[in-house]
Amino acid sequence: MIFIMTDEKHKEYFGLYYFQYMIVGLCTILFLYSEISLVPRGQSIQFSLDDSSISKRYVANELVGPLGCLILSVGLSNMVIIWTCMFEKDLLKKNRVTWLRERPDGISKDFHFMHTSLLCLMLIISINAALTGALKLIIGNLRPDFIERCIPDLQKISDSDSSLFGLDICKQTNKWVLYEGLKSTPSGHSSFMVSTMGFTYLWQKVFTTRHTRSCIWCPLLALVVMISRVFDHRHHWYDVISGAALAFLVIYGCWKWTFGNVGKREILPSPISV
Repeated sequence: MIFIMTDEKHKEYFGLYYFQYMIVGLCTILFLYSEISLVPRGQSIQFSLDDSSISKRYVANELVGPLGCLILSVGLSNMVIIWTCMFEKDLLKKNRVTWLRERPDGISKDFHFMHTSLLCLMLIISINAALTGALKLIIGNLRPDFIERCIPDLQKISDSDSSLFGLDICKQTNKWVLYEGLKSTPSGHSSFMVSTMGFTYLWQKVFTTRHTRSCIWCPLLALVVMISRVFDHRHHWYDVISGAALAFLVIYGCWKWTFGNVGKREILPSPISV
């Protein structure tokens, strides 16, 4: 009977956050759809073969690939929060609950805090992902290694009187490689790493007693990945800057939504008695 009551209490509790869960799910679907099914409008793209900004060498083996980026960003940030809340509770500040509104009856303060922290993180990840994917498609900027990705048809080039060309001169048979070359701005790796590591750093500084030196690895890791994207010729310098700027905006908005202005207005659903 106790377990049944506990399950019912948690069901009621999770039901309070249906709107946040809906946003996470919707943004995740939009991101996956934009990554897998959509490509920038190729007919509007024109480029010059003499453009040095898109004539870099194509590096097949990236220093940090998509899977590695997800592990370092999504996986590592979630692990820090879960590990701290479950196994290093003595590092959590005693007044952390004042950042949250009163929890529902029957829900422990530790569980409420961990759930709220993870929910804020997932909001940041999903919203950042959806915005990054949308901006890549809308902007349609060429990557620094685009010409090598394209593999220009020399015959078509010699027959043309124009100095600007479209995707019709590309002999690249791997459409995934070609279309990925049209998604330079903003940098997805940068936005993912800065959004997750930025939140992880801020979360540790606000809610734990860890010293700044023990948290500095978060921004450093994000910086290393950002630099690697330029060295791998995947992005221009302004791509990684714009990706980081987008991530900071998302962190600010989601943090204010979840933790900010407590007592002034209702940000999360009002608590109820279960």
